[in-house]
Formats: sequence, C-alpha cells, structure tokens
Amino acid sequence: MKAVVLVGGQGSRLRPITYDVPKAMVPLRNRPFIDFMVEFLRAGGLEGAVLSLGYLPDPIQEYFGGRDLHGFSIDYAVEDQALGTAGGIKNAEDYLDGGPIVVVNGDVLSGMDLRVAIERHKESDSLATIVLISVEDPTAYGLVEVDHDMLVHRFLEKPAADEVTTNLVNAGIYVLEPEVLEMIPAGRESSIEREIFPYLQAEGRLRAYVSSSYWKDIGTPRSYLTASQDVLSGVVGAGKDFDFLQVAESAEIGKGVKVLPPVSVAPGCILESGATVGGRSSLGRGCRIGANAVVEGSVLFDGAEIEPGAVVRGSIIGPGARVGHDAIVRGLSVLGARCVVGEGNILDQGVRINPGVVLPPGSMSF
Repeated sequence: MKAVVLVGGQGSRLRPITYDVPKAMVPLRNRPFIDFMVEFLRAGGLEGAVLSLGYLPDPIQEYFGGRDLHGFSIDYAVEDQALGTAGGIKNAEDYLDGGPIVVVNGDVLSGMDLRVAIERHKESDSLATIVLISVEDPTAYGLVEVDHDMLVHRFLEKPAADEVTTNLVNAGIYVLEPEVLEMIPAGRESSIEREIFPYLQAEGRLRAYVSSSYWKDIGTPRSYLTASQDVLSGVVGAGKDFDFLQVAESAEIGKGVKVLPPVSVAPGCILESGATVGGRSSLGRGCRIGANAVVEGSVLFDGAEIEPGAVVRGSIIGPGARVGHDAIVRGLSVLGARCVVGEGNILDQGVRINPGVVLPPGSMSF
C-alpha cells in the first residue's frame, strides 16, 4: 500500500519563509518536515509514497537523492500547473499499484497510528475514510459532522462561532479505494474536499475515523513554531534515544554561554561569550549568535546571524538573515531569507519582512 503526499502548494500562509524554502523542507529540530512525514507513513506499514509536487520541487527531490530509505520507495509526480488536492492525487496515479491508497496533506504533523485508520477503513463498505481530529477552535477549519455509525453527515467550511455544531475537523489524512481516483477528472484543477467528498457523502460511501493523537497543521507561523517546540520537547516524533539537549560536536560554544534545553544546535554554529539560547529554540547549520545575544522559543534557519546584544523571542529567522546589534525581534515575527534588521530596530506583533529587505539602523519599531 502506498501514500500520496500533497506537497505541491506554494505555502502562502508561511511566507516569507516559503519564498525560498518549500513548506515540506522547513526544519523541525533541524530535520526537514518531510522526514517526519516519511517516518509517519513507514510506521503505518506503507511501502512507499508518491510526492505530488508543484512549487519549488527541486530541493525536495535533491534531499532524497541517493538517500537509503531501507526499502521505502519515493516517487515524484510533478505538476505542470496547479491541480488542487484531487488533481494532485490523480496526477500520481501512474505510480500507484491499483489498490487502496493513503492520502496526506503535506503540512500535517501527526502522532496517530495510521494502521488503525487503515484497518477501520477495510472493515467498512466505504469508498473513502476521512480522519478527523478534535480542536479547541474549529472556526478556522472545515467542520465534519458524523452520525452514530461514523458516516459523514455534513461538511461546514470555516463556520461562524454561532454555526459550530461539532469540534471535529478534517485532519488532512484519507484512505481511498481506487474507485475514487476514477471519479477525479484528469488534467485540470479539482478539489477532493469540495467536489469528490460531497458526492461520496451523498451516496453514503464516506466514513470517518476520529483520532485523539497529536496533530498539527504546520502551515502558519504560529502553528509551525508550536510544532517546532513540540518536537524539541519530545511531545511528538521522539524516539527511544531522544535527547532534549542536541548540540553538534562541531558547534563552538564561548565562555559563559547558556544553552537551556530543550534545544537543537546544528553543526557549524558559533555561540559567542555570554549568549543565551534556550526556551525551545532550534539553530540551523552555521548560525552565529553574538556576544550577550538572546534567542528563546525561536527557529533560526541555516546561516542566520544574531549580532551582539540582539534579542530574538518567539520568532522565525529565515536562511542567511541577520539581526543587528541590540535589535529586538519578537512576537511571532518572521524574517525572510537574507534580510537584514539594522541595529536598534524593534520588530513585534507578527511583522513579516520579505527576503533580501534591509532595514537600516535606527530604533524603528514595527
């Protein structure tokens, strides 16, 4: 049994990071997210995956090139044009074996046992099984109402607060019979959620499986940062040799540096004297943290530089970006690749700076 992983989207909610880095390659504890996806599928007993690619496909293909996946196969179905969720599945059809398949959205971090959902699907007479998850605030998602037999009764997309009838939402994980692929038109954009599932629901052939396991959509800065911190803390994806203090041997640690777990410090990092790194932070390869600088609760991509006296809290710093002397970046702010925040600036409240932008020194607040 194989999976189709939908990783063709542009990741617009996670910009400016995804202008340069495909969403599937954003790091969690200094491993690309797609690594966690492959582990999830392998643990579910699947034999391989077809990655349905579109936007920035090359970094993903290059990452898996030459890697030994110990019998787990990876194929690539690259879209010439945006095909949507259903179209992306259809585009992968030539790489499938004609049997049931698992489909996973490419921004889902899950700790569920996929084998249970597959077994529930096999026990039913449904053509498709959709995994549901309970969330505290369902208004940002598509609600799914089910009856006592777990047949899907109704879909309600992003309801107002007074329209909420359930807290069960689409988890972006499906088990499909091959007949479902025959329903999808070839060569054009189509949505499995809006075109295929409503038809199956009306025919009584769409069932649900409710998971109570960890689940996170990593597609926004807030949810991505939360997922990163959860992985660092061992909430999800922790193996038997999990280490809350992951510091590469090649990292240079200066005098008086505080490294407070859980953290991940990649090879080639330099932490200068008096710096503090902690509070569930991840530093990518070749990052430099200047003297007396502070990084807490943040993700720094490869080559990011935090100059002396600067403070970064609860934010995302893109590859090669630089935060100048005594500058402050906090409050879920996001810096794109290679941008520069000049000395003394203060960025707060979710500010996003596009790749390559240079903010001159000055005490400006945003």
